[in-house]
Amino acid sequence: MGGPSGGSSGFLPVKSSCDGPMENPMEDSGLGEAKVTSACSKLPDSNNLPISGHPAPGPWACPGSPVDAFIDFLYWRTPLPDISQDLQLFLSAAVPQEEGRCRSEPVCGSSVARSEIQKVLDSLQEHMMNNPDVQDPNPASDSWLAPSASSLQSEPSVARILPSTDSGEPCPGTRDHLGIQQRHDPVPLEENKSKLQDIIPQPLLDEYVSMTDPTRAQTVDSDIAKHCAYSLPGVALTLGRQNWHCLKDTYATLASDVKWKVRRTLAFSIHELAVILGDQLTAADLVPIFNGFLKDLDEVRIGVLKHLYDFLKLLHEDKRREYLYQLQEFVVTDNSRNWRFRYELAEQLILILELYNPNEVYDYLMHIALKLCADKVSEVRWISFRLVVAILHKFYSNSESALGVNFIAELILRFRHCSKWVGRQAFAFICQAVVSEECIPVDQFVEHLLPSLLSLASDPVPNVRVLLAKALRQTLLDKAYFRNAGHPHLEVVEETILVLQSDRDPDVSFFATLKPKWGNLVDTTMLGEQN
Repeated sequence: MGGPSGGSSGFLPVKSSCDGPMENPMEDSGLGEAKVTSACSKLPDSNNLPISGHPAPGPWACPGSPVDAFIDFLYWRTPLPDISQDLQLFLSAAVPQEEGRCRSEPVCGSSVARSEIQKVLDSLQEHMMNNPDVQDPNPASDSWLAPSASSLQSEPSVARILPSTDSGEPCPGTRDHLGIQQRHDPVPLEENKSKLQDIIPQPLLDEYVSMTDPTRAQTVDSDIAKHCAYSLPGVALTLGRQNWHCLKDTYATLASDVKWKVRRTLAFSIHELAVILGDQLTAADLVPIFNGFLKDLDEVRIGVLKHLYDFLKLLHEDKRREYLYQLQEFVVTDNSRNWRFRYELAEQLILILELYNPNEVYDYLMHIALKLCADKVSEVRWISFRLVVAILHKFYSNSESALGVNFIAELILRFRHCSKWVGRQAFAFICQAVVSEECIPVDQFVEHLLPSLLSLASDPVPNVRVLLAKALRQTLLDKAYFRNAGHPHLEVVEETILVLQSDRDPDVSFFATLKPKWGNLVDTTMLGEQN
């Protein structure tokens, strides 16, 4: 096939025939004939062509017409999509599928179809004449391009001539746009209505929700789900709890994302979302997701753990009690070297004590505290000693001295008589913290803890005697109760300090001689370095 010397060869000409009108593709639908005929028209003089050169005669040229007849090869226009097959499919639906139906149906459908299609072709002709980019119509392609153009302008008109599938309708009629949208939309209409709100523009919310689609993470941005998870509490706060139904499914989708970073982001903010939603919605929609995070990777669990108190305090008392046993699972981690996880657990347990009664603390939380006190990492042990002191305060502040005495006996057994010196040192630190915090009555301390504490003066390890000297000199004697001259145990304490001042270890003698006004706090950093 020949081509113009100055034209681009990237566009193929439109096939047509000038011998007569092409067969109308709508004749096969059984709705009647809608033929559109046109004759080949001559173009302006070749000197006025927008490009130089003339195409060689080809099979698309009309017999008897000039060589430079109008073709798409020479005159560019925006290509029109061919939806003739779709239009045939729409129109063929008007043919009755059962012979026993009313014979008036095809007549009625054919009449409506013919009139509607004629309006489509008329509107197309007007559009072609008013379009400055298309000065001359292509007569050879009118018959099969017209339906394609009509689909761009009159698609609702074509949709209106679709027959109703309801057998109760005697004749095809109009179908409202909502019904057509519902048929093509895979989302049920009720679900669409449940996501409507009037706080922010609905298209904006729809766009946000659509960004959680996993396909967008693969094609647009791999971190798009993480960004959505990060901003979800802000969106929920803007919409309010009354519109939580708009985000409920989105939150569940993000919570089950395959990427742990997305789940981790939600885990760090689930307590904030619980404040926004309130106790009822939290119990119904967030607690199941919260339970899933508890069994997730450590990278996700740490997000829940850092705000465990903030979340549990929002739950009802009965619901909160269900997590007592699950708290023990935080002691076990995927990697035993992840000591910061256990450190965070001890810090949260100090806060969580107020959410449970003394008996629940004694049955569940006390055992977790004792296990953390025996951790291999010193940082975890020191914060766990603070937890032990807080538990003692919980017992005695609630007039549960019996539970307190039992716990003290457990501490003496585990730490004072521990075969490892770090356990005996821990006992000295716990006693010093008990006195400093005044978490138990003085008479209870003197009766149950002081004798075991003073017995450490003969411990063979200097690090233990150093901490004993600090506990007696900097903390115990600094209290007014022990400074009274008539105190029955003051003499025993002073004799122990004299023994430590003459200790063979210089560090022990130094801290035993140090005046109380120099300070009454334990330098846990120094203790950690000594270990």
